[in-house]
Amino acid sequence: LWMRQVFGNDTSEAWKKLAPRILTVTKGWSEAYGLFLEEEALMVLSYTTSPAYHRHVDKTERYRAAAFSEGHYAQIEVAAKVAHSPNQALADQFLAFMLSPEFQNIIPTTNWMYPATRSHTALPAAFNGLVSPKTTLLFDASVVAHQRKIWIREWLDALTD
Repeated sequence: LWMRQVFGNDTSEAWKKLAPRILTVTKGWSEAYGLFLEEEALMVLSYTTSPAYHRHVDKTERYRAAAFSEGHYAQIEVAAKVAHSPNQALADQFLAFMLSPEFQNIIPTTNWMYPATRSHTALPAAFNGLVSPKTTLLFDASVVAHQRKIWIREWLDALTD
């Protein structure tokens, strides 16, 4: 999605230009990050908060996040209740708990992401000095839903030419 936001109609050509530099494509983030940590890849597409994990847990400044002048694509994680759940009240309670300060204050050091709400509690020191994107890139969810298959096909075609 970042490529599409940045390169627009020239995305296919941008993928073709980048393809020779791509070592591998994995099924998901965990596999890719594992290769990176095993030093089988020099770089990995990850989160701007990934260095905070290594500072806090591994006590190392070795890992850095890249700052893209074009902006960073937002990764938004959501929680919702199923419309026909037999436990509507319980789902409401759980969602309310997820927005509580108690829950939001542990998000930074358990899921290694920024909290969804503003808290009076400061972020852990490991978050100090992380890349702070000047521009946030984001497609409307309906655009992604409509274009997803087309964009994936474009990406696959560009990488397999």
